[in-house]
Amino acid sequence: MIDQLLLIISLITIYEFIKYIKLKDLIYLNLNIYKKFIKAIILKNITDYRKEKLIFSYARKLFFVSIKILAIILAILILMSFFRIFSNTFLNLVFSTYGIFEMIFVFLIYHKFRVKINAKL
Repeated sequence: MIDQLLLIISLITIYEFIKYIKLKDLIYLNLNIYKKFIKAIILKNITDYRKEKLIFSYARKLFFVSIKILAIILAILILMSFFRIFSNTFLNLVFSTYGIFEMIFVFLIYHKFRVKINAKL
């Protein structure tokens, strides 16, 4: 029973953390930078000097956005290991088929509940 409670608490915490950090926006930004990066490599009508500057700029932006995404994923993993302190079988539940279905069920209910509350505000 403690595992299910920890699963619900961790899922809600991670959901709110991802919403607060705007991980979805970071991923879209990362993909857009990749598209621009590839376009800069393929373009033939710009000078090599300009191409060099563009590629360096996009690579730097891509590096920093990727580091942010990696830090968020690392924070989530640290949070999951923190919840493991309370129960040794917590991670077994998270990675089991039953745990995955339970996470999906709780996620869908919480998401619907949160959307309805935000719509009323």
